[in-house]
Amino acid sequence: MKSAILFGAGADIGCNLLGRNDPERDGFAITDVVTRRITADPELASLSSLDQLHGRLLLADPALLGRVSVDETGSRLIIDGRPVTVHFREVEDDSIFDLGRFDLAILATHRTHIRSPKTLARLGRLADRVVGLAENPAIPALYPPLAGADTRLLGLTAPVPDTGRVYAMGSCQSVGWAAQLRGLLEAAGLAGLDELGLLRAEVEVVHPDTASSRLGTQGIGARREDARDNLRPGFSQLQSTMLRLPGTSALNTVSLRVLTQPPGYQVCRFFVRARLDADTIRAGFTRAADLLPDVVRTTDLPIGSRAFFLSPAAATVITADSHLKVVDDVLPGSGVTEVITQAYVHNTIGYCVSVLAAGRLLVTDSEQATLLPPLRTSA
Repeated sequence: MKSAILFGAGADIGCNLLGRNDPERDGFAITDVVTRRITADPELASLSSLDQLHGRLLLADPALLGRVSVDETGSRLIIDGRPVTVHFREVEDDSIFDLGRFDLAILATHRTHIRSPKTLARLGRLADRVVGLAENPAIPALYPPLAGADTRLLGLTAPVPDTGRVYAMGSCQSVGWAAQLRGLLEAAGLAGLDELGLLRAEVEVVHPDTASSRLGTQGIGARREDARDNLRPGFSQLQSTMLRLPGTSALNTVSLRVLTQPPGYQVCRFFVRARLDADTIRAGFTRAADLLPDVVRTTDLPIGSRAFFLSPAAATVITADSHLKVVDDVLPGSGVTEVITQAYVHNTIGYCVSVLAAGRLLVTDSEQATLLPPLRTSA
């Protein structure tokens, strides 16, 4: 069994990765965690940092109640009978090199770490492969919805060199968008086309609140303003994701934070030269869901987000006629088709299932691990 070390376990992403890691399915076990020590409330001083982490796991996924216990002597969490050793340290601590060698390192701390060449080089000394859970424009990207996709349809005629064995996975929104792009690629394949002809991509995002937001204003900003009764326009790493594609311009107009549970919502607009109709696109999404059932799903029922809270999919695309729109020759005489897709994008469970899928691709050296090139410099 391959081994993995997880950096960052105090928030929803790290907690869900620990709770949902199935070594038999994933091909690797998260055996070690490096995370900051968690300070106890003064009124609850008897609770250790392991107790605090245990509590965060349960709050992130209440289904873990009764399946997780604490071993203080060994500094371990026992999850479904499997031990995970917890090291309360910083990523920058040299003592991490005393932990052994791992097949995979998952960096789920902060985007500043993922964008730091020094940090990535340090983790490269610790693990054979490193995947960072945010965007880093300087390194190749691995988005699980594109696993095994025919990227020649995007104008990528040669494989992206796998040189540093370090990869960016983008944000939850990046993966959700890639899931919708996969549906279009499958549609183009079903139509027998040689290229999708993607010219431009635009996205609007409604993002569920995360634990880093405030109940009480500390300043202007999506994560700093009071979340109650207050729609907060923010920003997403998604535009960097879209700009990785050659010959494509991209725009993310808004990432609107709202005080609600996951999943969130995306409205994607793809401007393509391919002549695709709604039926073919719908068939493309069906095929994508058949190929990647844990990453892409579809629904013809335009029901509210609560119905998809437990879905493991990164994106659930609404394929009903009311929500999937195709506009032929959107600018008269241009020959450009606009495809509008709408999807629920899961920023916790769905994203974590995709992270585990990415890890499975990396530790098995799978040829399905499709990479996208480092970011272009112009929008």
